Amino acid sequence: MPGIGLITNPRSRVNQRDPGRARRLSYLVGSHGNAEATKTIDDLYRVCEEFKKERIDVLGISGGDGTLHHTLTAMIKTYGAEPLPPVAILRGGTMNTIARSFGIFGESPKLTFELVDRHRRGLLDTIPSFEREILQIGDKYGFIFGNGIIYNFLHEYYETGSPSPATAAQLIMRAAGSTLVRGPLSKRIYKRFRARVVADGDRWACEDFITVAAAVVEQIGLGFKPFYRANERSDAFALLGIHTDAVGFVAELPRILTGNPMRRDKVIDQTARHVVFESDEQLEYIIDGDTYVQDGQLALAVGPKVRFLKCNVV
Repeated sequence: MPGIGLITNPRSRVNQRDPGRARRLSYLVGSHGNAEATKTIDDLYRVCEEFKKERIDVLGISGGDGTLHHTLTAMIKTYGAEPLPPVAILRGGTMNTIARSFGIFGESPKLTFELVDRHRRGLLDTIPSFEREILQIGDKYGFIFGNGIIYNFLHEYYETGSPSPATAAQLIMRAAGSTLVRGPLSKRIYKRFRARVVADGDRWACEDFITVAAAVVEQIGLGFKPFYRANERSDAFALLGIHTDAVGFVAELPRILTGNPMRRDKVIDQTARHVVFESDEQLEYIIDGDTYVQDGQLALAVGPKVRFLKCNVV
């Protein structure tokens, strides 16, 4: 019988701190579906194939932003031209940036219980839902793309060995202080790069940046909202090419925190459906907090439309 297909990531930092979490979520699903803790990418694709054959009613994802990115990539590739089942974001990560951006709050077990209870009573249709076209980055899918300072910041963040919202906030403050004295941390994070960017057929005049970033959600973490135009068009994503220097960027942080536009002389700020990104340097970038490195060209485009359920628990 169709039911809930639940995917958890046992390698997420939250689950590593609490190894029994995935087992407890499986108990919650019980006879109302199939709960799988995927340990490798091959394992993830195997589970997606099973869910497709079972024709699950809803996909639940318990994990961080990276788990969402990898699971949706695997599901989209597995389902091909077939529409995906509705997706319930059940949180369970360290930052939960995507869930916060969508206004989804609550602890993963409580969100899972709410999803199972609605399914048991035949009330899935009563869960509030919304549709969103996600972002395609190369052959992967997600919500947030960024390079330059975004990649460099996350590299420094993971190097601390204790990733958490508090660690991220402290690193922001350290980087800002380092910028004022032109310290080594600032130089690492705000290292510039050159790239050629063509957005919807128009080539940008600027080729020197501290970051090029795109997203279909407003937030990037800790409440910062650089992608305030993410909801401006349903068929496009927010796109930023920040070309100011480190001092100029730090001065804009209050605007970014409140979701206001940066000064126009510091950024290329638009919405787009298709972007081609080229650089003679290595392309170092993130997708939803996961880091990637490649050579050559990278294309960004509007991805497929996905229906998301909001199983909010307060």
